[in-house]
Amino acid sequence: MDVVTGTRIDQYEILSQLGEGGMGEVYLAEDHQLGRKVAIKFLPAKFSADREAKSRLIREARAAAKLDHPNICAIHSVGEKGNNSFIVLQYVKGETLRSRLEREPFQPGDALDVAAQIAEALAEAHAHGIIHRDIKPENVMLTVRGQVKVLDFGLAKMLPDQATETEAATINMLSTPGIVMGTVPYMSPEQTRGERLDQRSDIFSFGVVLYAMLSGKRPFDAKSTAEIISAILTKAPPPLQNAATSVSGQLEDLVLRCLEKNCDARYQTMNDLIADLRSIREDYASGSTAPFELPFEQTPTVILTAPAKVRSKFLRPVVVIPIVAGILAVVLGIYLFSSRWPSSTPTQVTKSSNSAGYDYYVRGKVKVGSENREDNAAAISMLEQSVTADPNYAEAYAALALAYNLKAFLFASDAEKRQLNEDAEVAVEKALALDPNLAEGHLARGIILWTPGKRFPHEQAIQSYKRALALNPNLGEAHQRLSVVYSHIGLLDEAQQEVKKAIDINPNNTVARFRVGVYDVYQGKFEDALTVFKTIPRDVNPSQFDRNLADALFYLGRTAEAEAVVEDYLAKYPQDEGGNVTSVKAMLLAKAGKQREAEDMIQRAIDIGKGFGHFHHTAYNIASAYALMNKPELSVKWLQDTADDGFPCYPLFESDKNLDNVRKDDRFIAFMSKLKQQWQHYKDLFGS
Repeated sequence: MDVVTGTRIDQYEILSQLGEGGMGEVYLAEDHQLGRKVAIKFLPAKFSADREAKSRLIREARAAAKLDHPNICAIHSVGEKGNNSFIVLQYVKGETLRSRLEREPFQPGDALDVAAQIAEALAEAHAHGIIHRDIKPENVMLTVRGQVKVLDFGLAKMLPDQATETEAATINMLSTPGIVMGTVPYMSPEQTRGERLDQRSDIFSFGVVLYAMLSGKRPFDAKSTAEIISAILTKAPPPLQNAATSVSGQLEDLVLRCLEKNCDARYQTMNDLIADLRSIREDYASGSTAPFELPFEQTPTVILTAPAKVRSKFLRPVVVIPIVAGILAVVLGIYLFSSRWPSSTPTQVTKSSNSAGYDYYVRGKVKVGSENREDNAAAISMLEQSVTADPNYAEAYAALALAYNLKAFLFASDAEKRQLNEDAEVAVEKALALDPNLAEGHLARGIILWTPGKRFPHEQAIQSYKRALALNPNLGEAHQRLSVVYSHIGLLDEAQQEVKKAIDINPNNTVARFRVGVYDVYQGKFEDALTVFKTIPRDVNPSQFDRNLADALFYLGRTAEAEAVVEDYLAKYPQDEGGNVTSVKAMLLAKAGKQREAEDMIQRAIDIGKGFGHFHHTAYNIASAYALMNKPELSVKWLQDTADDGFPCYPLFESDKNLDNVRKDDRFIAFMSKLKQQWQHYKDLFGS
């Protein structure tokens, strides 16, 4: 149903729209039963059939409903009308913190009043084992009476040691397709890296918001997402300055302690932070604060760090000085701290010994998992510069091996493949020589093993990925790559489990979220697959995306839609890497009884797909096209090629209705008998 002014839903009458975003439309409504104004948040119409989106809405309601605090927007109820899911919230009259900041920065005293209320709200959430994960000015309302209301617990996560089984199942649904978990400029370093989070991540985001309130700008800002992430991970925030009033040294210390890149050096709890906030507020109220004055001109070139407790007493946090003064700074640091330095190790900015090497590494790492040609080229360029700047940087060599491998697998000409594969192997061996226990190195080794040139040694690749995960269970890319191998050898349940672990660790992993839909196709869950694909940008990998989308539509009998996807893709990408989508067109022609055209299209798919890393998927569609044309000998021949070339997915072959015409053929029966034995072997080794 359409939601417009005058719409009546139970006791609520819609009065006007208050706002909308990617995952919610909010309306002002009159509650005729209780005689009050409320806000109602609906899922947008495009998500009305999306079970995951509905689950996210329920998660938001249940997370916020656990919290009873004056600085948290109250949830009244949850409901559904027709296809419309909604939650009824307290109506807060006022403006967002974002709107307030667009006019001018706060004076420090006013900023502290607002910050204290945000901190109290987060402390309440943390006390109930809930982290918000999306603290930003848009999610903070300022009422006309000056009260703060924290909104939008849609990304909230229950900390595992405080959640009941039911609560965890409700709140920690992290594999929601299409949802970006957090907002990049306000993310903590560990959030950008896709690591597991605790309350200290909210503390970092709180620090970003407080910095913006005091200065009128964000501490980590740049033109692109990759540059912002790089700044969050490697750059010190500029000194805090306010157009009207200088910020006190104590307040500067507090903000920068929130913004520590190492979470162990931050405030550990909101309650500790609140205690310092109160003390500083009292100083401002009494007029006893002194502005912080920099002792010299600062140039953002070298970052020297020390443990937060030491720096808050002896130095301003994260002093940034020119390289020329670096030696003097180190000598001064030794002099100041020789008798006072605590036993803990100083905060590590990076594992690289070279800041330029680390900066290039971060920029390349952001794109290294992308299956987009342009992103891959950018990743290789950045990572090559990283290892040039720091030849002993093991992590950069491992990432570079991944980028080389991906180019060879998906984008390179035959002439380039051999050199790229050799370069990838050299980079992996260099990484593991520098650090034999580097999880990323073992991940890279598994990836460069699992290639057409090495005949896809599934068991060896799986062992490499398992070694990587034994060293680092939170290495999301290893979970994703393990899922890919599992899916190809027919362990589809295990593949889904691993890819969901990858998404749990890094909800921003678009490739992993895309694979959820691919595995749905393999398991015959075609409607579920379409739901996933609707939330994935096509440029994640245009040829594979459109092949799988067209496949799902084809299986559902929606041939006109499948044809439209195919024709649109081939018009934009006539080279069709790997013959992926051309093979789908062959299936469509075969299904329509156009045998000659289908065979011509099969030959074109073979001609343009030769040497492609994922050609086994093209081969499978060719086998399907021949089966649809009732040519069992050629169908079985291409099924055998598919299995031999790295895709022996027995459950798919067994259930695929496109192969029904050849199921009674003796050659097919014999082939499937051997394939089942191989599948059972894999299940015995790796099945859950």
